[in-house]
Amino acid sequence: MKSLWPSLALLFVLIATKVIASNDTYDYIVVGSGPGGGTLAANLAKAGQSVLLLEAGDDQGENPDELIAGWALLADGDPLMRWDFFVKYHSNETLNDEYKHLTWRTTDGQFYVGLDPPAGAVKLGVYYPRAGTLGGCSTHNALIAALPSNSDWEYIANLTGDQSWTPENMRQHFIQLENDHVVPVGTPGHGFSGFLDISVNTAEFLQNQSNAVEVFKATASVIGENPANIFDLLTNGTDLNNDDPNRDQQLGWFGLPSHRDLLGRRVSARNAVFDVLNATNAGGSKKYPLTLSVHSLATKVLFDTSQDIPRAIGVEYLLGESMYSADPRYNASNSGITKQAFARKEVIVSGGSFNSPQLLKLSGIGPKSELQNLSIAVIVDLPGVGSNLEDNYEMGVAASASKNFTSIGPVCTFGAPGDPCLPLWYEGKGPYTQTGLGALMLKTSHAARDERDLFVFPLPGGVFRGYWPQQTVNVVPSDPPSSFDFSMVKMHGNGRLGTVELASNNPRDTPLINFRFFEGPGADADLEALSEGVDFGRKVFASMAANGSDLAPFTEISPCTGTTECDVKSYIISQAWSHHATSSCSIGADGDPMAVLDSKFRVRGTKGLRVVDASAHPRTPGGFPVLPTFMLGMKASDAILEDAESW
Repeated sequence: MKSLWPSLALLFVLIATKVIASNDTYDYIVVGSGPGGGTLAANLAKAGQSVLLLEAGDDQGENPDELIAGWALLADGDPLMRWDFFVKYHSNETLNDEYKHLTWRTTDGQFYVGLDPPAGAVKLGVYYPRAGTLGGCSTHNALIAALPSNSDWEYIANLTGDQSWTPENMRQHFIQLENDHVVPVGTPGHGFSGFLDISVNTAEFLQNQSNAVEVFKATASVIGENPANIFDLLTNGTDLNNDDPNRDQQLGWFGLPSHRDLLGRRVSARNAVFDVLNATNAGGSKKYPLTLSVHSLATKVLFDTSQDIPRAIGVEYLLGESMYSADPRYNASNSGITKQAFARKEVIVSGGSFNSPQLLKLSGIGPKSELQNLSIAVIVDLPGVGSNLEDNYEMGVAASASKNFTSIGPVCTFGAPGDPCLPLWYEGKGPYTQTGLGALMLKTSHAARDERDLFVFPLPGGVFRGYWPQQTVNVVPSDPPSSFDFSMVKMHGNGRLGTVELASNNPRDTPLINFRFFEGPGADADLEALSEGVDFGRKVFASMAANGSDLAPFTEISPCTGTTECDVKSYIISQAWSHHATSSCSIGADGDPMAVLDSKFRVRGTKGLRVVDASAHPRTPGGFPVLPTFMLGMKASDAILEDAESW
């Protein structure tokens, strides 16, 4: 017979804290509702476990900026949805100051972007928007739903010795998650009944891109594909998420899978949460024991330290609107209401790669010296918390054609009065139902593990240069409609020296973030790979001139301006950006002092505490980590439910 002592011990703790009969006690508490936390909370509740889901933001699910697939660029700037972080990319401050889109706070509290700020402006750093709303970053991203390399899962299996991480097993979590609209129902390796709709653009939409298709065809010719097949290549003719054993060596054009439905509506972690919240029994009663608390900023994990191993028993949080200083609506004078909630079984932290290490450290889990310097009582000296921060390098090669890139369809105005595209979207038609135009997969001579390592997406009519606030006191120069950009994401980069450190012991303050780009072993290989990507784009533009295209000649915009003779590598080092932060609470091997989590997401040195979000990846998975993080939510659900009866 199982001993009753652990249960009795927890009973005494709960009596001591006067919550044993409280409505604020649940089986599980999940902090954060993004792809990891939202998916996990929904699954636990569907399994009959009572769950409290804490979300610091509110629900913007009916906000057009979130809901309309084609408005992704509006979503990340919406003050109702976003959290504003400012980061550094280098240890060298001189190099940090060369970034052309640095953000500053002016004396009247506004943003300036550039290198010549007005007098008295305070430098903030590189703008790095995150989502502070129900559904997390799956509500404001570019909706790209691409699987990572199989080797990313093999890496975890080999690192931990846990064979549940093999690519074959992880594919099963993807199948449970997915509702695929790309391939025929029943296609192996895909799911057709999950909550996450995945679709690609239609051939009709691509045909409306007019002369941009000429560049796509020229690209196909350069990589040895038949340009006559371009519409098939960029729609459901080529499945980027196929389960061929050689998938990660497949190169060329693919349709760009997006987490949206066939009507052009974004599908995110919010959908998983709301499906469960709104489910009812035949008589109308609530079907699943899920409680959602919005405007609830977690400030501390509560522990029972009476045993040899501290056990997480609850969470302290601030109830109130815009409690976190990253929120554009933040008001320091609004102190909120301090509340506590308690977990009979476990607390799961899913705040993301910046906020999860911050919350652990504020709770006494982290590097001893850092915590002591800020007068935080040390519960567990865990030096890996906030270390190993990674990201994909991003930059592009862009040139101006001899004529503008235009669309045959209506000219969209993104919600301005009289926008001809908005009524079409309400009918499930038109440009707003679509997203990115395609995925170009390339492999450089510096690719790791003989796999493709550049994820490229084409941008006709503009240039992607990273992120900065949409509302600024100055006019940030834009690129002409004759621009064409091959924007690149470097997969499997070698940078693993980034850090998330506390700025103070105030949970409302944002942390100090430095990615330390192009530092440490492998930096030269990453730089060479991106340089090869620039060479590829130039080759495409040159081929069009050689073939007499009326779009030629092309004049380079970046990395060089008006020429191709600048120092490309220096440009890449100073101007590369990112927005796929991972690995700051990473899974690692037993015996590794920097490993924060074991293979089942448990925080080492504690009981009843796990982290399930992008920070858990031991390295950035693939080109876009949102889909792999949804898969973490699925996998963690199984791991936690396996232990559910042991408490």
